[in-house]
Order: sequence, then structure tokens, then C-alpha cells
Amino acid sequence: MANASNSPLAGIKVVEITSIYSGPMAGMMLGELGAHVVKVESPGSPDPVRASGLGPGPDGVNSIFYSLNRGKQFCAIDAKTDKGRELLFDLAASADVFIHNMRPGKAESLGLSYEALSAVNPGIICGAISGHGPDGPEAHLPAYDYVMQAKLGMVDHQRDREGRGDLVRQVVVDKTSANALVQGILAALYMREKTGRGQQVEIPMVAAGLAFLWPDGLAAAHAELNPAIPLEQMPPWLESAPGSFLVVLETTDGEIATGILLPPWDGLCLALERTDWITDERFSEALGRVLNLPELIAEVSAEVAKYSTEEVLARFEEHDFAAGKVVTRREVHEDPTVKHLGLISEQAAPGLGQVRQPAPMWMFSDADTEITTSLNSTGGDSREVLAELGISSDEFDQLEEDGIVFVATSE
Repeated sequence: MANASNSPLAGIKVVEITSIYSGPMAGMMLGELGAHVVKVESPGSPDPVRASGLGPGPDGVNSIFYSLNRGKQFCAIDAKTDKGRELLFDLAASADVFIHNMRPGKAESLGLSYEALSAVNPGIICGAISGHGPDGPEAHLPAYDYVMQAKLGMVDHQRDREGRGDLVRQVVVDKTSANALVQGILAALYMREKTGRGQQVEIPMVAAGLAFLWPDGLAAAHAELNPAIPLEQMPPWLESAPGSFLVVLETTDGEIATGILLPPWDGLCLALERTDWITDERFSEALGRVLNLPELIAEVSAEVAKYSTEEVLARFEEHDFAAGKVVTRREVHEDPTVKHLGLISEQAAPGLGQVRQPAPMWMFSDADTEITTSLNSTGGDSREVLAELGISSDEFDQLEEDGIVFVATSE
């Protein structure tokens, strides 16, 4: 586990009751920053991601679960029992930070409300990710990433040329919510240094997704209440800008991604030996290029198709026009910048053998982060975790015999 003395969050204990993507990812990132993270699962229904992906390994481990949960200790407690709820409360109350992504009301039903925890630990910070917020007309509804993409206009924004809506093929709102929770917790920890008090941090997925989508996805529809061009008269490619001018173009041997309307305009023209575009009345002015975007994309596509990927990228580089080679997901680790910065490492993962994982994205001048590697089965660290609460070995054995705590050897 990451907990080096020079890590930003060294000495911070995080207890999480999380599952799927958003909550586990937030906990994993706090671990990368040096926090000691304990994940609590239910013995009868552990995090379902353990059994997803290409299938679980012998200890309920797969590559997706590893990427979201490495660096944690794993404790399994049956909170349906009175003693289990007592242990769970004591464990959560022992933490600097308690996080969960349960539906509103669930934590409270387990006795884990901020009010109850802060009564015994005034400095605790409770972080919660919910779908539609902690209360309100839809707070009770199940919420997944695809629900938020549909709700917030993201599916509408992804419409193809035939007008069919589509999902972004990543859990973008889940991951955005995880990052937002980490930001909120770091801010709350900083505030605690000044006031000595903890607080509740709520991250509704709908709020995180809205903030994420707004600048380039919803601004054209909502930011200007009196736009120069009424929405009903706006060309669809203008309403979906800047995404509409970010394109993937075919070369003779692959693909490149570029932004046709980005500067320098003359650089694009010179690189493709189409200096006639500079004076072409359709394209000579920036507004003309926007209004005639479909024609411009067609003509640029035809020119790019004459060259190999390396040839066209070299031409673009010569004239300072940005573009990138489209690589497969299995080639990313060979990218020269990724290799130079050491952004991906190979490591031994419990139950998986050798794997690749990304390095922490933060690069501090005077602090350490590390790629966390530890992992365990559901409840695999229960004895060690509860020993920190003062539970003796004999007491633990009795709790295990009574089915209140759980230690798995394989799944």
C-alpha cells in the first residue's frame, strides 16, 4: 500500500464502502497520494466488479477490479447483525475520511450518517457520490453512467450523421465523479487544517457530469440566452462545436486525429500544399470556415488520404499544425512520451501475474506518489484491519465463527 512518509496524504486513513467504478476509483487515487485505504465489503455481496470483465481469478480478481482497487486493504463485515454494524461504525469512525457511493439513505440505515460519525470524531470527512443527489424527486432512482449520459444531453451530443444518439463508450460520468470527490476531499482536508473540523462532501453524478459536459457540450445551447444565430437556424455542426471540427481522417496506412478549425490556418494549407484555400472565399475567413465546415472537412480528408501517416504528421509538424496518430489500445504503452515520462509500469499483481498499470498523474516537486500494487480477496485483510481497532485474535476467531466477519481464501 502507498503510505510513504513523504506522500501528500501520508498518515491519512480512508475507510470506504464502495462498488462499481466511481467510489472505488476515488479511493484508489487517495491511496496513490499516500493514504491508508480500507475497503469494506459485504461477505454475501462483494463489489460486483470482482466478477466482471474477462472473469474473476481465483481470488475474485480481474484486471478491471485491480485497476480500481489496488493499494487497499479488504475487510468483510456482515452489517445485518448488531455486532457487525457496531464494528462497521467503529471502523468508519476511526478514519480521517469515510467515503461511499451507496444510494441516499443507505449509509444512514447502517448508522453511518455524517452526524453520527462526527459526534464521536469531529474531524471526520464524509464523502458521498450519489446519482441524482442526496435528496429530491429522483434521489431514490438507481443511477449508472449511461443514465447520466442520457439525462444530461451527452447522448444527444453524440448523434451520428443519420441522427442516431449514442453513448460515449466509457464511463465518463463515473470517472468524473471520482475525480470530483477526490478534489472535494482534498479541499475538506485543507479546511480541516485551518478549522479543526471535518464536514460532509456530496458529489451528485448529475452535478459532476453537468460541469464536465458544459463548456463544449451544452454551452451553445444554454450559455448564451440571446445568441447571434438562433438555435433553430444554427447548423448542426456549429451547435456541436468544438467537437464537430475534431475529426479522424484516413491516411494511406492508418488514421490521424486533428482539429480542422484550430490555428494556424495557413499551416494546414501549407502542409497539404493547398495554398489556394488561403484565398478561397469559402475558407479565407474564420467564420466562412465554420459555416462551410462540411466542405472543408471533405477537401482536407481528400488531401490527407494521399499521404502515409508518418508523411502527413511530418508535414503538419513542419508547419506547427497539431495532429496525432491513431494508435490501438494495445500500443499505448509504446508511445514515446508515455515511455519517457514513465507513465505505465509493469508489475506483479496478486491473482493476475504481470500487469501494466498507469503511474499516478500528479508530479510533485517535493512529494512522492507511487503505483499501488497490493490487492486481496473479499475480507482477505479483515484480521489485520480489525486488529487496529483493538480486536484480539481470539475475539476475531469468535466473530468469524459467528459469521460477523469474513476472511476468504479463494472465490
